[in-house]
Amino acid sequence: MTEFGWRRFNFFDRTIVFDKEDPKQKFAGLKDVAVDCWCSSGGSVYLGETKGGIFQLTSQFGEYFWKAYQKSLASLHSADKYLFSIGEDDDTVNTLLKIWDPERVEKNTPHVMRTIRMSPLNPASASPACSIAVHSSLQAIVVGYADGTVLFYHGDVLHDKGLTSKWIRVRDQSISEGAVTGLAIAALPGSKTVIFVITQKHVYSYVVENGKTVSSPKKHDANGATADCWTFDESTGQLIVASREMLFFYDADQCIDVDNGEIGRCLQLGRGHEKLQLVANGQYLALLTKHHSLIQKEKDSEFMTMLSVYDIKGQYVGFSCSLPNLCRLFTTGNTMLILSHDGLLSELIEKNIATKLDILVKKNMFDVAVLIAKNSKDGSDYLKGIHAKYGNYLYGKGDYENAIQQYKETIGMLEPSYVMKRYLDSSKIKELCIYLECLHDAKKDNEHQTKILMNAYAKQGEKKKLMEFVNKITTDGSRTARMRDVFEILLKWNYLPEASLLATKFQMHEDALSVIIHHMHKYTMGVTYISKMPVESVIEMAGKFGRELLLHAREDLMHMLWEKIRENTDSRNNFMRLFDIFMGDMDATQVFLSYVLNQTNGKEQDNFILLIIEYHMRTFKAKEWTEEQLNEDIYRHINKRNEETVLQMAQLFDCTPVIDHILMRCHKSRELMMYHQKKGDLKAIIRLCQSSPLEEKRRLWLDALTFIGKHATADDELMIVDLLKEIESSELIHPLVVLELLAKNEHLTISSVKDYIVTWLRKQQIIIEDDRNAIKENNKAMGELDTIVESLKFNAQIMQVTKCSACDTPLQLPTVHFLCKHAYHVHCFESYNTDGSDKCPACRNTPDSNLNEEISYHKFQKELSEATNGMELIATYLQRGLFDEKKAKKKSDARKDPFSSSGRISTNTNPFDDDEVTTISRTMSTVSSNMAPSRQRSTTRKDDDASNPFFNSDFGSKKNSYDESKNPFGAPTTSTNPFD
Repeated sequence: MTEFGWRRFNFFDRTIVFDKEDPKQKFAGLKDVAVDCWCSSGGSVYLGETKGGIFQLTSQFGEYFWKAYQKSLASLHSADKYLFSIGEDDDTVNTLLKIWDPERVEKNTPHVMRTIRMSPLNPASASPACSIAVHSSLQAIVVGYADGTVLFYHGDVLHDKGLTSKWIRVRDQSISEGAVTGLAIAALPGSKTVIFVITQKHVYSYVVENGKTVSSPKKHDANGATADCWTFDESTGQLIVASREMLFFYDADQCIDVDNGEIGRCLQLGRGHEKLQLVANGQYLALLTKHHSLIQKEKDSEFMTMLSVYDIKGQYVGFSCSLPNLCRLFTTGNTMLILSHDGLLSELIEKNIATKLDILVKKNMFDVAVLIAKNSKDGSDYLKGIHAKYGNYLYGKGDYENAIQQYKETIGMLEPSYVMKRYLDSSKIKELCIYLECLHDAKKDNEHQTKILMNAYAKQGEKKKLMEFVNKITTDGSRTARMRDVFEILLKWNYLPEASLLATKFQMHEDALSVIIHHMHKYTMGVTYISKMPVESVIEMAGKFGRELLLHAREDLMHMLWEKIRENTDSRNNFMRLFDIFMGDMDATQVFLSYVLNQTNGKEQDNFILLIIEYHMRTFKAKEWTEEQLNEDIYRHINKRNEETVLQMAQLFDCTPVIDHILMRCHKSRELMMYHQKKGDLKAIIRLCQSSPLEEKRRLWLDALTFIGKHATADDELMIVDLLKEIESSELIHPLVVLELLAKNEHLTISSVKDYIVTWLRKQQIIIEDDRNAIKENNKAMGELDTIVESLKFNAQIMQVTKCSACDTPLQLPTVHFLCKHAYHVHCFESYNTDGSDKCPACRNTPDSNLNEEISYHKFQKELSEATNGMELIATYLQRGLFDEKKAKKKSDARKDPFSSSGRISTNTNPFDDDEVTTISRTMSTVSSNMAPSRQRSTTRKDDDASNPFFNSDFGSKKNSYDESKNPFGAPTTSTNPFD
């Protein structure tokens, strides 16, 4: 059992149907039609009268009427394209079952295909048939009688001759339970048919096997229902029965099991109110309930109808509206129509999916929005967007675990980085892994996201998950480009064996050797690994790892190199590239060179360039070498391939010109600056700053100033002044930074920075003056804004009514508010606003006894002067409706206003209100982005003081007699607001 507390929405628009021939006139085709039974077929609805007439109303509101029976009509049912009816043609009990073909019209009447007399089929009773149901396959028909008897026929309803005689008695008569008010047929697999029988007291189900045997009768817990308070869905086999307290749901397939016990479920919908009608339309269930009218528009309008449209699966109220009188509800196609007792026809039009989702999202009801989007054929386009907003909402609430479940559904629509940056915190790393796993499974991830996922696994200590993920990547041929990132992560988290195996598998030889030698320190294994590679790779890898191998596995390395040189005589000169690994080890160098030279013919002297350069550097002396000599002996041999090696040798032998040449050639100004600083050469530092590109000047100047602040002397002041001029012209460094760096030097004087400081201060003075002028303008603008804010602060109007004055239920947008403190749903207001005016229905219908009450000015003044609580007296007058709007009377019935000094005619009996003043404020707000925004409408005419009880008519002029000295709040004083 579910307690009634569902959320309410406004997913339908109720509109009045107008005549198509005269759009200004309301549709009146069903006026004075007393609908006793109805059924819907395709795009038409058939309305049956008790006296035997049938009205056909199409979806385009076309009308057609014919006389089906001469005496009475009891029930209608449609199956396929045919219409079935039960009724009487004479005063005796001789019930006729007629089968109509509405598509075939003869003499303005649909063709009658068959007519069957039902009374002879039930000879044990003289009760007439009153209910009928036909299966859509036209292979089963069931008829119920007023005495409770139920007959069933299985076969071709349109053509079988046995339809006139061979019926099965499903239920015997039970006069105590009354007539059969409803029947339903459900066909189940295995040649079984379930028949639901509804009476006014109980609900029964019977199982018919093979169209002959009746078994498994069940009496359900529902208390029965009237003919209009049940509905059946043949496609699902579900019966819904409405009682005063509950709505009962029964499924046909559950009625077969005899030992199943009580079946079905119930919901408390419309509890405590009499049910008038229950109608199913698609996923919605419309319920009409009877309520006492809060606003009695007419003398006989004691009751009103409350229309509620439920979505049972979504468990919410899709629409609710109060109707002034008792009404009927029926459907045509997918449209629900409401017929009031005065013939006014209205239709409920469901809002589009975008509007409904917008309403739900703005109310943060994302679960309902997801359900609606999934159940809608067009909802898939909005589903991912809803999940994204739902995830943001849950994330804002701190529910990170459920938020990530919503973000998982947005893959393919929402940018993954948007989600990932929210879960980079270590406390949310578990949820981040869940999202990245789904991203990887959907093959929507990139290299960066793969790295994040692996790092997250490693940070959590999930080595098993990490290796499973690595294996998944390695087996996926489309992701081999990411192996280097995977290797780096394994290496970062010290998974060394796994990293080396991965690098070996994907032929990442350098990475594999780096792990084996530098991290695992298995030097012999490293030499063995290199020896199995091609000769060019051996030379390359030996050159990169030879120094460390020479230190820890000298014999193994030398033996491997001798073998490779001996096996590859054509490439032996390439082994000269390995000469640098022997630098610093004179013994090894001598052995290597001796062996290589013994293997050469002396014709490949170019391979000994590095040896030549090394020789010249060893003999280099700065004072003896000229620029021409350097260029001839060293510079011309330097190229891209050997410049790093030559630079190392130049640093080793302190060959400053070579270092300067190589670093400038490689655009390594920072390294050159560090070298000059280390040498303490201020001139070289300044020269480097002046010759460097513009994009590097600031960094180099900062390095230079830092050096000057620590090492410069008074003899260097002229160079410093020139440097400051260049810094000042570029404006790349703030003067305070320059002064702070130079102030650290105890040897420099103020004269070196005086001109620089004075120039900067002059520029700052100009900026200060500009800022002061801007402050004055801003203060003036702030004063004007404060005046505007104060005015808005004290003139606000707030509407605080929370319940509809018509149906007494919480307000749901759009609403209508009146200055009389009444508020209505738009649909409720339109129900009572029949004349099209903008007046409050509750105030307009105030009893005449209150409206005709007259209070004179002198009487009011006397009571006010004698009253101990004047505000209580005024509240009493307000309660009696003195400020309510009055209906205008005819001129012939107008009477003289006894309190008017001018003697003019007034129809207003309220001494506080002018009868020429009508003020109404209507605010209609919607949560949908595609509907009209909030608006206010106010109409005010000229005030008239003649009927004002506070105006003294004895003065003969419109002068207010109020004494300001009696004002308890005192005379107006000068404002103390500090913002004025």
